[in-house]
Amino acid sequence: MPRLHAQDPAAQQDAEAAREKLLKAEDELENVQANSEATKTSVDGMKTDMATLQATVTKLQADNAALKQQVVDMQTAFDQYKADQVKERQTLIDNVAAMIAAEKAATKAAKKKKDVPTTETSTETSGPVHTTDTQPPATSLAPPPDATSNPPPTPTTVNPDASADNAAPPPKPQKGYYHVVASGETLTLICEAYRENGVKVTISEIRKANGLTANSVLKPGQKIFIPKPGT
Repeated sequence: MPRLHAQDPAAQQDAEAAREKLLKAEDELENVQANSEATKTSVDGMKTDMATLQATVTKLQADNAALKQQVVDMQTAFDQYKADQVKERQTLIDNVAAMIAAEKAATKAAKKKKDVPTTETSTETSGPVHTTDTQPPATSLAPPPDATSNPPPTPTTVNPDASADNAAPPPKPQKGYYHVVASGETLTLICEAYRENGVKVTISEIRKANGLTANSVLKPGQKIFIPKPGT
């Protein structure tokens, strides 16, 4: 029979240590593989997130470009509006100046015509107009009552001309201009136009003369009165 040899304790320990190392290496390999799978999944998720983020960035860039274009368009429209406003304001000022000049010319012509001497003169009173002739004006009136035979006249029998002379004078008409509102004109623009031409009127005076309020809106074709202060 073969002779059995006893195993060397040192060799047995080395074998046990090697086996433990092998098991540990296998566990680490499994952990690495698991981590690799998790890392791969995470990388795939990051790629998806990056693609989504890139699409969002591209959309934001497009929206930003569109917004910039809108700003440019709005600025262009605003500049055009300002230019139109300046043009309309100047047109309004020119029209008011022409109207005032025409009114002054007409007044001057009327005054000049009035100053020209005529063969017949007339006197304007609150009663009938009497022209000068060979007879005195009193002949056109009823003779006064006889104080000794008739009682004093009652208010119902007083001569209308005499009562008109004693009545309070009518209110002095306000002078000014009638303005036809054009499209785009506001009370502020109209007031500024008249002030530019020497008519120092205020918005409140125009509102008062036309019965307007702060909420009133002018309409094209509307005729409003522009009072001339100091008249």
